[in-house]
Amino acid sequence: MDINLCCILLLLCFFPTLTLSDPRATEAALICTNKTADTPNRQTFIANFLAALDTLTPQINTKKFGTSVNGIGNDTVYAFGECMRDLSQTDCNQCLAQCKTQILRCLPFQRGVKGGRNYFDGCFLRYDDYRFFGEAVSSVDRSVCGEEDFGGNNKTLFRENSVKLFRNLSVEAQRNDGFFVGSVGEGNVTVYGLAQCWNTVNGSSCKVCLEKAVSVIGSCLPKEEGRVLNAGCYMQYSPEKFYNNSTRVAGGGGGG
Repeated sequence: MDINLCCILLLLCFFPTLTLSDPRATEAALICTNKTADTPNRQTFIANFLAALDTLTPQINTKKFGTSVNGIGNDTVYAFGECMRDLSQTDCNQCLAQCKTQILRCLPFQRGVKGGRNYFDGCFLRYDDYRFFGEAVSSVDRSVCGEEDFGGNNKTLFRENSVKLFRNLSVEAQRNDGFFVGSVGEGNVTVYGLAQCWNTVNGSSCKVCLEKAVSVIGSCLPKEEGRVLNAGCYMQYSPEKFYNNSTRVAGGGGGG
């Protein structure tokens, strides 16, 4: 056997997950507040910020979500992070590591910016100066649409299937502990989607958040991809399957 082929086979044996791993560490949006810590208290805020992230990380590294509160008074830092539930723990950890690095662009050190959210396709990280954990929607929620229109021949069917998918994602996620992935594939056009409420959001707030997401995400059509980034949930659609299937993930519409 050729020595190069032997090497490739050995690598595949020792690293079987390399080709399957995808932490989806693609940034959808970074949202920073305009609130800053007072100059005399800035070092205290920075210390609390670092402590909050340090407390958060081991939680997420073991159960894929976590909350943290550090400090007292006006310099208290509240932090929350969560991975999409279809990710493996390894991919979750990789996504979060990059998300933590990028949230520093909110300048918590240089300017003492007291709040920031970083939405990745595979994870979410937020810190703020108030207890936001149960928040469903907020004034800075937004949609992020793809740059390209759907390139298939049947744009009408793409729109119809997408609208059905959005409804399915909302309804089924509410029935499945705040998470659902699935697709609608009527005709020759398939659209894939994911919806997830954050672990700190209760059932009624999850419903509010997802219903708002459905009302907004349709504005991305006929773009081939779209995301809704709410305070309490996340929704995404694409003509390409981007999520992972597992025993806890059921398909919607036309199946997973």
